[in-house]
Amino acid sequence: MKSLKMIFFGGAIAALAACGNGGYEINGEYPSAADGTVVYLANLDADFSKTDSTVVNGGRFSFAGRQDTPKVCMILSSMALDGGPIVVENGNIDVQIKNGFRRKGTPLNNDMQRFFSERAKMARGIELVGNYLVANSALTDAQRDSLQAVVAEARTSFVEMLQKTIGENVKNALGAFLLTQSEEYFTPQELHSIMSMVPENLRDERFNVMYARVKIDAENSMRAFATAEGCPYINFELPDVNGKQVLLSNIVNANKYTLLNFWASWCIPCRQEAPVLRKIADDYGKRGVAIVSVSLDSSMDEWKEGVTSLGLGWTQLCAPTGGSAEAAAAYGISSIPMLILIDAEGKIVVRGEPAYRVAQLLEELMK
Repeated sequence: MKSLKMIFFGGAIAALAACGNGGYEINGEYPSAADGTVVYLANLDADFSKTDSTVVNGGRFSFAGRQDTPKVCMILSSMALDGGPIVVENGNIDVQIKNGFRRKGTPLNNDMQRFFSERAKMARGIELVGNYLVANSALTDAQRDSLQAVVAEARTSFVEMLQKTIGENVKNALGAFLLTQSEEYFTPQELHSIMSMVPENLRDERFNVMYARVKIDAENSMRAFATAEGCPYINFELPDVNGKQVLLSNIVNANKYTLLNFWASWCIPCRQEAPVLRKIADDYGKRGVAIVSVSLDSSMDEWKEGVTSLGLGWTQLCAPTGGSAEAAAAYGISSIPMLILIDAEGKIVVRGEPAYRVAQLLEELMK
């Protein structure tokens, strides 16, 4: 068996050779690790499959090789959960595992570090402001608004940096990686558009899973935008509890207002809104307000049981094999309950308000 000294010495020779051939050399500082601790270079896949390993000696470790196409990998420790992502690209890369994880040296690693540093700075600032607001209940509205403005400015500054960094690196591995870390900072449409620019060979498993989900979110968002307040409603036909096909337009044309309710019997918030919907039906049913509930249940029996137990005595529609889901998709429904109020001209006048607020709005509209 080779001694740790021989392993370390052999690694140093390999590092010099790789660097001399225009490859990469990763030099790591890991002061808390005992000699002999194994450090891995791993792929950024679901299993973090290992591609190389080395050992710590005197608080340091190193990797060497050649990577003509830069690739994001993980550095992982056998000792603990220490580690983090780096961009493996030819050149000298310095890594520090000490009070966190840092990387620097090559252009892409410098950009990656800037992203993580700025994100941590923003998060810490927001946390401090939040704690201060909670601890100081006597602050005036003006003082609170001022502190919230500081938070908004910090977030805006970070997003601008993020957009610039991704824009400069969208055609390389760093840009692809940063997109998977940045979902909360873009709308689904923005994110889908940017992700579409990433070359196919840079789209790893995690990227593709997120890209597929973002595509659905973007499509839902576009449909929701097309059925926002002020837009025309979308007609559909679904069966009621007796199996009779009901055309939404027939109900819309026959009433002053039609309240479209997307729900499901398993949805607790939906069930909690049932009493308010019953009151709307009682108060306005004879005054020209109709309710049409579309269930997203997958079981006809559970749907019908929910309708009966909750006393939902108005038009109830459901087609578990796809019709209900297609109707929901047409309106860009991403969460339930969802209430959409349609006037007699077929225009959507309210969307996304809770049942109690719809009841208040109807009182105003019906005066």
